[in-house]
Amino acid sequence: MTFHAEPDRSLRMPTGEQLTILRRGAETGGAEFAVEAVLPPRLSGPPPHRHRTETETFHVLEGTLRVRLGSERLDLTAGQSIIVPPWTVHGFSNPTDEPTRIRTEETPASQLEEQFRVLADAGRFPPLRRLARINVEHDLSFHLHGIPDPVQRLLWRALAAIPLNSPKEKKK
Repeated sequence: MTFHAEPDRSLRMPTGEQLTILRRGAETGGAEFAVEAVLPPRLSGPPPHRHRTETETFHVLEGTLRVRLGSERLDLTAGQSIIVPPWTVHGFSNPTDEPTRIRTEETPASQLEEQFRVLADAGRFPPLRRLARINVEHDLSFHLHGIPDPVQRLLWRALAAIPLNSPKEKKK
């Protein structure tokens, strides 16, 4: 499973995922952001979260994708898809010893491409306040599960207000 994408469309995430941007929000008038991803074996995936306005659709192209959708856990295989409506708690992982290849679409497009680029450019997880700034700049569309929304909004805004100290830190 190797991609040969344009350099600005190919991203390597700190946790090992290889992403290829298929459609940018800027290319679709903000209607959609689409990515093809190869998830390494035993990838635990992002923490349970939800999006305020975006619908995410996951298509499994090869392998197995474990999806948390609300309180359900589903194992999807090649040819299967799932739609995650706004405000639905979700997460995903690759529970197998083989890579999994997926395509995801986010409608409408939001800050996801920017978050992916920040993570890929840093080569590791950047300071949380850098991710908080992205979230605040995009109207707090990303919500972690388990933290009440009013508290989370306050925390995201407070973290985003902390200055980044150095030019190096600003890039992380």
